Formats: sequence, structure tokens, C-alpha cells
Amino acid sequence: MPAMTLPLPSGDTWTRADYEALPEDLPVRVSLIHGELVVSPRPRPIHQRIARRLATRLEDAAPDSWQVDTDVDVLLDDDETEPVEIAPDIVVYSAEHDPYERPIHAESVALVAEVVSPSTKRKDRRMQPALYAGAGIRHYWRVETDQTAPAFAIYTYELDDATGGYVATGVHHDRITATLPFDLDIDLKAVHER
Repeated sequence: MPAMTLPLPSGDTWTRADYEALPEDLPVRVSLIHGELVVSPRPRPIHQRIARRLATRLEDAAPDSWQVDTDVDVLLDDDETEPVEIAPDIVVYSAEHDPYERPIHAESVALVAEVVSPSTKRKDRRMQPALYAGAGIRHYWRVETDQTAPAFAIYTYELDDATGGYVATGVHHDRITATLPFDLDIDLKAVHER
């Protein structure tokens, strides 16, 4: 496999323009966090399967005013010197956003979900929820896929306006029912089992 050379940022830190100029077919996942390019390994097939299945069920439940996609860029902070742009595993966002345009602005997003992998535990449990809450995204779901106890579970959170952070709203193993951001009832066995 030939080596790939990434372009260098235009200044001391990466700008949104630098980030947006990166090729779409990079062999690794990258995020822009406070002006730094953060590289993550490509996910395992089980990670992608769970994200795809859950996104499909969310999309099936979503009214026409919402759209659901996986691994698309969300602009969390447009700070000129320290922008934050991340691609959550699943994004539920307003149908008013043109799906041909990127990034999706955080104010259009109702829910983000991250599927936890061995290499993303710290990021998905601590770092990214703080960034999502700071951007005002109302709902965050963390999907735990560990093969040991408690095994598969979805932890749901909602933004607390008083603290600006997320508060837990539930732990779901077999089924998830919710009314926000819209009515849904998902059999989770169909999401994680073969």
C-alpha cells in the first residue's frame, strides 16, 4: 500500500478550511478538536453493523422533519482558532439541512449516538459527551458493545439546561422506547444479535 501524505495546516493549528480540504477517502477517521487533527482507527465490522442497524431503526421511526445518517461531520464549535468538527457514529438532524452540504451545524442536531469500541472508550464516555453538551445537542446515546457484563446496552442522556451537561435518562438492554426527540420503540435484540 503506498504511503499517504496529508496536507499540512495553513498555520499553527488546523482551521475548518484545512479540515474541509482533506480528502474524503482517508484510510483513517479524523476529527477536528480545538484546532488539532485527531486520528482514530477505522472501526471493526461489529461496530459498523450495530451503528447501521440502530440508524436504520431510528430512521424508520423518524417523522419527515428529521433525517438520520452515520459518520457525517457535525460542527460543534466554529471558533476561528480552535474549531471542533466531529463525525458521530449516528446523527439525527433537521430535514431542513441539505444532505449534500457538510458539515451539519450543531443547532440542527437533536441526537448523536456513539458506539463504544475498545479503542474509543475514553472518548465516547467522557470527551465527546462534553463536546456535544457544550454545543447544545439535546440528546446523547452511548451504545456499549462489550462482550462482558453488562454486555450490550444503550445509555441515554438529555441535556440539563441548568448545568449545561448531560443527565442520565436510562439504561436499555432489550428495548428502547422514547418520546424525544420523537416517538420510537426499538427492539434492541435485532440491533446487536445476528
